[in-house]
Amino acid sequence: MTETLFVERRFELDGGELIVCFFAPSRAPEGWFQCRYAIGWPEREVRSYACGEDGLQALMLAMQAVHFELVESDAYKVGRLTWCDQADLDLPPTWGVGPLYDAPPQP
Repeated sequence: MTETLFVERRFELDGGELIVCFFAPSRAPEGWFQCRYAIGWPEREVRSYACGEDGLQALMLAMQAVHFELVESDAYKVGRLTWCDQADLDLPPTWGVGPLYDAPPQP
């Protein structure tokens, strides 16, 4: 599988940045598509992937996996991880669901 950077998002974390990279989806030898991603936490980098029937589904599922990892983090739960100074990280599954911009959780 290749890793060609496709898009990235920069989140605010403790006055710095948390960078999440999504790599271009590619076809696996078995025929399905795979989208790799990397989350650059200050203390470690988390790398994984999601699979789909096509490249778009693989990308969307990778974005959803990142969303779940971020909102389950201690940093997010205490309001230290935001995007554009908002609690809504603007990743699936929140697209089009609920208020677009919520105040960050209070510590």
